[in-house]
Amino acid sequence: MEKIFTFETYQFDFAFIEHIKSLRISKGWSQEALSIEMGVATKFVGNVESYKQHQKYSTRHISLLAKAFGFKNISELMDFSTPEHDRIKVTVKQVYNESGTKVMESEVVGIEGVE
Repeated sequence: MEKIFTFETYQFDFAFIEHIKSLRISKGWSQEALSIEMGVATKFVGNVESYKQHQKYSTRHISLLAKAFGFKNISELMDFSTPEHDRIKVTVKQVYNESGTKVMESEVVGIEGVE
């Protein structure tokens, strides 16, 4: 079973979350492992990375993330492209298990600026 949904967010927040997710994956860390490295609740990173949740990283989390990844300068953590838009609409396709109770895969299938 597949479901498609859209949500609006700030492009900087979305890009930063996706950037941190790629860094986490490149280290071979689970969401829980990064949460532990940051010293936050074990479900925190999973909630931030979930397209259905509305949690985000705050300014407090930036230094925790930099330390967790071993960066000496916060600027190293922020090494991603400057967003083109303030707000964006994100379209996500999710694939569920046969009973429709668990998301097995999520894929961003569209991003467009909201003016």
